[in-house]
Amino acid sequence: MNKHREHMRVFRNEVHRDVSKYEYEAIPYSSLEGFPLNSKQCLYIAHWAKQGIEYERGLKELTGYTLSEFNTEDLVHYIHPEERELINRLTQEAVKYVVKTDLRKGHAHLFLSFRFRKKDGTYIKILRQSSSFELDNQGRMVSNFSLLTDISFIDSGNRVEWHFDAYGVNLDEFKRRIYAVYAKFFTRREKEVVNLISKGYTSAQIAEALFISMHTVATHRKKIFRKASVNSVPDLIFFCKKNGIL
Repeated sequence: MNKHREHMRVFRNEVHRDVSKYEYEAIPYSSLEGFPLNSKQCLYIAHWAKQGIEYERGLKELTGYTLSEFNTEDLVHYIHPEERELINRLTQEAVKYVVKTDLRKGHAHLFLSFRFRKKDGTYIKILRQSSSFELDNQGRMVSNFSLLTDISFIDSGNRVEWHFDAYGVNLDEFKRRIYAVYAKFFTRREKEVVNLISKGYTSAQIAEALFISMHTVATHRKKIFRKASVNSVPDLIFFCKKNGIL
């Protein structure tokens, strides 16, 4: 079992120990039978009090996997290796928040886009929209509803996008925890180059400021753009600001 899969298993067990003590009224899954799905979508319920994904519709048609092949750890394993750590951290931080927050006063939604490996080995770009499903008598989340949509036809890029919209959440603190994933994303020198690029410096000016050759600047720029999976300076700056690098 890879480290991300094991990390999610440990996390799921920790959440289960707390949530299994919650008192709640179960919502019948039959209430989801009429939820409209198209051929590029599936849905599932992740039940944190019962330690698993308990219900799905359209999963095999979209991904090739059956419910028995799609527990919480499996889902992490099917995410592209370059994106697993970030998706893992985003999911865990969001879950840790909603299982301790009274959502009767507001709402909580997590939006994620990432590359997902189907059972046939091919990758698709997935948009995962997750919200609470069952709440306990104190408004804390017991299970969550997730809708997966194949968005490859409009976005085939290899960049994770995310948004967490939740009642009462301290977004600065939440982002600080997520940004830890990127603490060592770039080397010290690469960060210096990125910072100067963001200030509008040309390659010649960067070389002069850092006392390095133009060739070295070009090498750094190439590595930086490749790591961030971008092709332009505006996209690089957006990526770095979104992920706390700038």
